[in-house]
Amino acid sequence: MKFKLLLFFLLLSLAGFSQKAYLDSLWNVWKDTKQQDTTRLNAIYNFAWDGYLFNKPDSAYYYSKFMLEFAIQKAQKKYEAKANNLQGTYFYNTGDYSKAMDSHTRSLSIMKEINDKKGISSALSNIGVLYKIQGDFTKAIDYYTQSLKIKEELGDQKGIGISYNNIGNLYSNLGDYKTAIDYFKRGLIIWEKLGEKKGISGITNNIGMIYFGNKDYVKALEYYNHSLKIRQEIDDKPGIAKSLGSIGMLYTTLKEYDKALECYNQSLKINQEVEDRQGQANAYGNLGAIYLALNEPAKAIAYLTTGLKIAQEIGVILEIQSASENLYKAYKQIGKKKEALEMHELTIKMRDSIYSEESKKEVVRQEYKYQYEKKAAADSVKATEEKKVIDAQFKQEQTQRYALYGGVALLLIFGGFMFNRFRATQKQKNTIEIQKQIVEAKQKEMLDSIYYAKRIQQSLLPTEKYIYKTLNRLNKFL
Repeated sequence: MKFKLLLFFLLLSLAGFSQKAYLDSLWNVWKDTKQQDTTRLNAIYNFAWDGYLFNKPDSAYYYSKFMLEFAIQKAQKKYEAKANNLQGTYFYNTGDYSKAMDSHTRSLSIMKEINDKKGISSALSNIGVLYKIQGDFTKAIDYYTQSLKIKEELGDQKGIGISYNNIGNLYSNLGDYKTAIDYFKRGLIIWEKLGEKKGISGITNNIGMIYFGNKDYVKALEYYNHSLKIRQEIDDKPGIAKSLGSIGMLYTTLKEYDKALECYNQSLKINQEVEDRQGQANAYGNLGAIYLALNEPAKAIAYLTTGLKIAQEIGVILEIQSASENLYKAYKQIGKKKEALEMHELTIKMRDSIYSEESKKEVVRQEYKYQYEKKAAADSVKATEEKKVIDAQFKQEQTQRYALYGGVALLLIFGGFMFNRFRATQKQKNTIEIQKQIVEAKQKEMLDSIYYAKRIQQSLLPTEKYIYKTLNRLNKFL
C-alpha cells in the first residue's frame, strides 16, 4: 500500500515537472523576438490556455492582454480573434457573461472577416453556451446548430463532439431525456475514438444526469464516479467540482445528507479556488437545499441567499430559479410570507422564461430545421455524385462511340486502300496477260515461219531415198 502511494505521488510530481517544462518552453518561445510573429502568438495563447485558464484564470487574462495587443500591432487577425476567445472564456469562467458575450462576438466578427470557418464555428458555439446559461434556449439552439453545420462541413470531429454535448445539455434541461441521451452517446463515441479524456469525462457525467433524471440512481452513480475518476487523473479541477456536485445531488435524493454535504463542500472549495462563480452559485444553492431538507431553515436561507446573489450577478437563470424556489420553501417554513411570495414570483418568472411552450416549440423547430437541411444537403451531395456517375458513364459511352466511329473509318480507309491495291494488281495482271498473249502470238508467228521455211526447204531438196537410188544406179555404171 505504501509503495502504491509513493508511486502515485512520484507520478504526480513527474507530471508537474513535465507541465512546468512545457510551459517554460512556451514562455521562452514567446520571449524570443527572433521567432516568427505567428509562432510567438501561438506560444502565448497555449501558455495562457493550458497553463492558467482553468486553474489561475486571472493570470490567463493577464497574458491574454499581451497577446491581444501584439496581435493588433502585427495585424494578425486570426490571433486577435483567438485572444478575444481566450478573454471570452475567462469572463465565462468567472461569471461575467456580458463581457464574455462581447469578447466572443468580437471573435466571431473577425473570424467571419478572414473567413476562418473553424474559428467561426467555435465562436458560434461559445455564444450559444452563453445564451443557454442565460435561459434563452431559442437563441442557444440556433447558434448550436449553425456551429454544428460548419463543423460537419469541415469534418471537425472534436468540434462535432462539443456540439453534441452542448445540444444534449440543452435537451436535458428541457426534460427531453430521450433526445439528450441520443446526442450524448453520439458525442461519447467521437470522444472515445479521439481518446479525449476531458471530453469523455464531461459527456459521461452528462449521461449520468440523464439516468438520474430517469431515477436510475445506480447507473447514474456509476457514470458520475467514472467521470470523476477521469477528471482526477487529468487534474481537471472545474470538472472535478462538477462531478462532486452531481454526486452530491444524487446523495441528496437518496437522503444520504452527510455524503451530500461532503461532496458539496469539496465542490465549493474547488470552485472558489478556480474562481468559477457559476460553480459557486450552484454549490451554495445545493448546500442550502441540504439544510432545508435537514429542517435548518436559517442555515438554508444563508447559503441560498449567497447563491442567489451570485447567480443574479452573473445572470444564470437556472441557478436563480433553483435558489429562489428553495428560498420560497425556507421563508414559508419560518412564516415570512412577504419574502416567500417574492421568491415564489421570481421562481415563476424564471421558469416561464425557460420552459415556455413557445421556447420549447422553437427548440424543436430548430432541431427539425437542422435535420431537414442536413438531409437536404446529403440528398444534394447524393444527387451530385449520381450526376457525376451519369456524366462519367455518358463520357465513357461517348468515348466508346468515337472509338467505334474511328474504327469504322479506319476500316473503310483500309478497305479503300485494299480495293485500290486490288484494282492496281488486277490491272497489272491484265497488262501482263496481254503482253504474254502478244509474246506468245509472236512466238507462234516465228515458229510458223520456221516451220514454213523448213517445209519449203524439204520440198526443194531430194529425199534420202532418191539419193540412195541414184547412187546405186551410178555404181552399176561404174
